[in-house]
Amino acid sequence: MAYNRALFGTNSDATFAIAIDIEDFSRCGGCTLKAIKQVFRPEQLKVTYYNPKDALIDKDPRMKAALREYAQEMSKAGFDYSHPEEVEADIRERLYAITGGETIPLEKLSPEQRKALIKLQDFELRVSATNLRLEEEILDEVEDKIEDEVFPREVK
Repeated sequence: MAYNRALFGTNSDATFAIAIDIEDFSRCGGCTLKAIKQVFRPEQLKVTYYNPKDALIDKDPRMKAALREYAQEMSKAGFDYSHPEEVEADIRERLYAITGGETIPLEKLSPEQRKALIKLQDFELRVSATNLRLEEEILDEVEDKIEDEVFPREVK
C-alpha cells in the first residue's frame, strides 16, 4: 500500500501507461508524476494538450469527411460521439461520477453504485464494440493514408 501511494499518489489506477494512452496526466501523482514532469514540457501535461500530429491529421479534409461519417454511424447506433477519442473520456467521466474518482473495492460500493456500475459496463461494451468497428471500417485507412503523405518515413 505504501509503495503504491509513493509510486502513484492518491490515484493508484492512474499509471503512466494509462495516462500516456489517454494523453491525460492530470490524475497522476507520487513518483510517477515527478518523473513525468522531468520528461514532458508543461504544456504537454495539461488536459487540453492535443498532439500536433493528431491535430494535423484531424484537419485534413479526408479525415474531416471520415469523422462526419463516423459520427453519423455512431448516431445510427444510438451514441452521440463525433470522434473516437470522446468515447473513452466519456466512459472515464461516467465512472468517476459513480466512484467519486476513487478506486473503490467492489464490495465497498453502495447498492446504487453497483447498479450504476453494471449499467455503465453494459454501455461501455456496446459503445466500445461499435467504436472499434467504425474506427476499423471508416477511419484507419484514411488516417494511414494521411500519415504516409504528411509524415513519410525514410527508406534506407
